[in-house]
Amino acid sequence: MKQITILAAGNVVAGGIFGFLDVFSFCNAYWRRINPDAKEDLFHCHVVSYDGLPVNTNQNIQIPTIGLDKAEDILQADAVILASAFVTSREDFQLYLNEFEPLFEPLRVFAASGKPVAAYCSGTLMLAASGVLNGRRATTVWWLKEMFQRNFPDVNLCMDKLVISDEHIHTAGATTSNLSLALHLIGILAGEQIAHQMAKILLIDPNRTSQQAFMSMDLSIGANNHQDELVTKIQNWMQAHIGQSLLLDDIADKFAVGKRTMIRRFKKAINETPASYMQRLRVDEAKRLLETTELALEQIVGRVGYEDVSSFRKLFIQLTSLSPRAYREKFNTHACC
Repeated sequence: MKQITILAAGNVVAGGIFGFLDVFSFCNAYWRRINPDAKEDLFHCHVVSYDGLPVNTNQNIQIPTIGLDKAEDILQADAVILASAFVTSREDFQLYLNEFEPLFEPLRVFAASGKPVAAYCSGTLMLAASGVLNGRRATTVWWLKEMFQRNFPDVNLCMDKLVISDEHIHTAGATTSNLSLALHLIGILAGEQIAHQMAKILLIDPNRTSQQAFMSMDLSIGANNHQDELVTKIQNWMQAHIGQSLLLDDIADKFAVGKRTMIRRFKKAINETPASYMQRLRVDEAKRLLETTELALEQIVGRVGYEDVSSFRKLFIQLTSLSPRAYREKFNTHACC
């Protein structure tokens, strides 16, 4: 029997923890069905806090936990999962960090063992804060991307996959990616065949491999939360003139700043260049039009400041992992491209 430890602290998201418990429970039921003579389940899960006291969910539901007498006790587990907490601001992040910090020592001890460590949504920030992700590839919840990059520059953050593995460390994206992460862990601990069967039983799409299509600049935390007034003015101006063909030289002249200085200040303020930011703005607006209108792609491309449909389609696929047609089919149920 594999022992699964779920580390929990702070204002935990109920669905994240219960989702894992349910998936592993269904897996046990399936295992007993195909192996009626089995003497034990495949998995045993328990939720662990630093003090063994119940943790509160964001709905104020208490979840019982057990504590660790010493850091090495965590080595009894075969896999460790970091539960996410309700984080929608920098203040939430700091509170979560303060609550989770006592669990860093056992987490580092377990990570050194080479056994699977997994985190999803805001839990990835705690995995990064512990130092376990330093020098590794990882993903995180898309709307906390900027916060993650600012706080943990030593992590190679990759947002093009829903689940990323770097040796025995596994990270996943926003909240419901916990289901994909659970399947991933089942595949590692019990075999791909059982993971495939659980995907069918629980209607978890095994081909949901990216969160890029769900990203929205309007909801990202941190992109506009900086102190550079010039960058803010340029961001607002770009948004207001998204349908125009804009050159960096023209924007720099408009705001009486050198192009190299503008690029440097953008990188410092939002960790990307003005050109990259403008591309994301245009793709974001195109996504909105694909979702809410029946405009042809050629019309949409013109409205977001592009002339070449082919080059914009390539950019759209690069930033969303979907073609414009596939995006419209996925997010607009009453129109086609």
